[in-house]
Amino acid sequence: MSKKVLISLLASLIVFLSPAVAFAHVIVTPKQVGVGQEVLFNESVPNEQQTPVTSVKLLIPQGVTNVIPTEKANWTIATTSNNSTSNPEITSITWTGSMPVGQRDDFTFSAQVPGSPTEINWKAYQTYGDGTVVHWDQKPAGSDDSTGNAGPYSVTKVVNDLTNPQTTTTNNDKTGTYALVISIIAIIFSLGALFIRKKK
Repeated sequence: MSKKVLISLLASLIVFLSPAVAFAHVIVTPKQVGVGQEVLFNESVPNEQQTPVTSVKLLIPQGVTNVIPTEKANWTIATTSNNSTSNPEITSITWTGSMPVGQRDDFTFSAQVPGSPTEINWKAYQTYGDGTVVHWDQKPAGSDDSTGNAGPYSVTKVVNDLTNPQTTTTNNDKTGTYALVISIIAIIFSLGALFIRKKK
């Protein structure tokens, strides 16, 4: 196999698989909770660009109450509220700090979910050092934005019965597997091209 053919095959493979690894997504877990529960939520955030993440903002949906962010080393935490004097509730949490390129981090908070079955839509906004803001506020049924600056929000289901919790696989798991496969294939092709060059 010639070097040109080898490189062409590699390029075609990456193009074919790249839509599957475009986003790792911002994910809030757990994905399913019981009505009225006090829950410790975890927001998992990846850095998918070539500049540090400088802030992460999460909107707290109506009906989610008693929100308390967890202290996080090297990050400052700011909240906004509904300005109610009789029943103040947090409406957003913003973590400000620095997440290096190629890494991910977790941001946690406790909250009480609504007392009746519903879905909680977690809309998040991720800001990078160059000013880019990635909007995780699109309907999950839709597609990721082609520019890489928008994606689906995470959803937590509030249910009456937790005896048969749904088994969910996050996009992080899927995209991580795809990324690993592509990396291995790329290494194999690179070694092959190097071997052919040395033989010449």
